[in-house]
Amino acid sequence: MSKFTLKSILQDYEQDLCGKTFFYELNNKWEVNLVFHKEDFCHLIGLQHVYGKDKRYLGTSGYRSIVDEKITVSSLMKHNKKGFNYIKKRLEYFSKIYELLTTGDVVKFYADRVRPRTTVVADFLVKDGRKEVMLHLFMRRESGSQFSPVSFIVKSQKDKYPNQYIAGQEHKTITTFSVVENK
Repeated sequence: MSKFTLKSILQDYEQDLCGKTFFYELNNKWEVNLVFHKEDFCHLIGLQHVYGKDKRYLGTSGYRSIVDEKITVSSLMKHNKKGFNYIKKRLEYFSKIYELLTTGDVVKFYADRVRPRTTVVADFLVKDGRKEVMLHLFMRRESGSQFSPVSFIVKSQKDKYPNQYIAGQEHKTITTFSVVENK
């Protein structure tokens, strides 16, 4: 049915995002150093919406299950079709995250300003408004200027609230941007 596999999405994730630091310097001297880890992958694609809080499908064990092809697009659909349909757009647009990070806009994120409410807890998001969809990658501070990705959400212009995550937020100016390969 689909033109992608979870394993191929994971391989692109490892090649394009893991092992790199995405450095942003923003107006007001904010520094954001975003680092991706393989353990973040399952949460970013939204497996929790298919499997609930079952730890076997998240973190390192979920990652291993995708590498070993124990978790596939077809197994997601069989396990929870409604959950799969909820994350399908994430999977379709996941390969655009690198482009999003290099060309998108940074927004200081305040969850209490989001209407309708959200469960996403983040400090910043990178957004990219395309014609058909808007991509959002949420980042949370780990320590100092070190950030980790916490959620990837795709909104369609046809959604009831297409600007849910950016309306009323604080848009930042990127003064410096670079991508550095980690050793």
